[in-house]
Amino acid sequence: MKRDDASPASAAPRPPRRAWRRLLRGLGWLALALLVLAAPTLAYHARWSWPRTPLPVVGPAQEHQRAAPGMDPAMAARLMAIVRDGRAGAGLPSLSAAVARSDGLEWAGASGWADIGQRRAATVASRYRTGSIAKPVTAVAMMRLVESGALDLDAPGSEAVAGLPPALAPLTARQLASHTAGVRHYSPGPYWLWPGAYEFNSQRHYATVEDGLAVFAGDRLQFAPGSGFLYSTFGYSLLSRLLEGASGRPFPDLLAEQVFVPAGMTGTAVDTPGAMPDRVAFYEGEAGRYTAARPVDSSFRIAGGGMVSTPADLARLGIALQDGRLLSRAGTQAMWTAQPLADGRANPQGYALGWRVGESTRLSVAGRPLRVVHHGGTQTGASAFLLLVPEHGLAVAVMANSRAGRAQVQDTASALARVLLETPVAGEVAAP
Repeated sequence: MKRDDASPASAAPRPPRRAWRRLLRGLGWLALALLVLAAPTLAYHARWSWPRTPLPVVGPAQEHQRAAPGMDPAMAARLMAIVRDGRAGAGLPSLSAAVARSDGLEWAGASGWADIGQRRAATVASRYRTGSIAKPVTAVAMMRLVESGALDLDAPGSEAVAGLPPALAPLTARQLASHTAGVRHYSPGPYWLWPGAYEFNSQRHYATVEDGLAVFAGDRLQFAPGSGFLYSTFGYSLLSRLLEGASGRPFPDLLAEQVFVPAGMTGTAVDTPGAMPDRVAFYEGEAGRYTAARPVDSSFRIAGGGMVSTPADLARLGIALQDGRLLSRAGTQAMWTAQPLADGRANPQGYALGWRVGESTRLSVAGRPLRVVHHGGTQTGASAFLLLVPEHGLAVAVMANSRAGRAQVQDTASALARVLLETPVAGEVAAP
């Protein structure tokens, strides 16, 4: 009679216990090796990336605002409430903002802690890292050189700077400023092995702009110049070297002469690794918790992400551009015109020369989306957003001392702009 169950003779042989022990031992050694490899990265994040300490309470003593003479107190209170609620809602260490209009209306407010360890409250004079808002600042300096005749946007870089590597020598200021040159951005490779080696987190100091080019100058271009789009902070580092060559001035001096001084940006400067007056401390902070951000050195990327400023200074820059005090109307429009690729296609970000341009999905008047000019910035321990509405002579800037504030600075800028659009410049019709 046929049996349903297999006989012992037909059963599959069991692996010997010794083989199981070898397998388990191998898996154990593999897990240990992975833990050893991951330990530095885990330690890095535990020290510099994971907010775990509760933020101190923020009260009226940690708020500061300044309004233009004659500004409606109710308006000032409404703007301050937006900043306060934005900081509290995201749980950021601090949030600072400023608005300015071409009719002279100005307001600035700050909520939170500039330096938690020193128990220093944020004020409207507190200086934050701009992140990539350094790019539009650099673009203004570039366009002022163009208008003075010192720089040709479409000339090869080799005409301004001798000795550039062969791949970089043909690149133009226009290509670099519009991210169509093919220069690479930060390399993501080492981050997963050791975040401290990632270029974004560099602690190496470069004495000059030219020295900083060594980070990428020997690398191949990502595409033929003009044929594609790749957002690149390193492209702006090279652009700043071209501006040095065209002007005969070190880039930090050029920024001061061409932008900071004429725009009245008294709180703006090149970021330095040492102490700076009024500069905030930098954190990784959100949801009411924080940890200190790892110290970095931005000397290799001044033009693309190496400045400190205040929201009031950035808003002041926006109005100076809209009022024609820095550039001619034609020069400003050229800077704010999206740059096509070589084959005529639009670039995917609506990127102009140092600025993004387009119609806003958040701001409208009578149901019509408004044309906006803007740029954001994210950097170690910092987030920032600069928003201009040229049709209404409006500039809004918001900054935070945490990289986690990137969404909140943009949301707050939009909320402030909506309030200002409800109170039009003389001669305009209020938004419904």
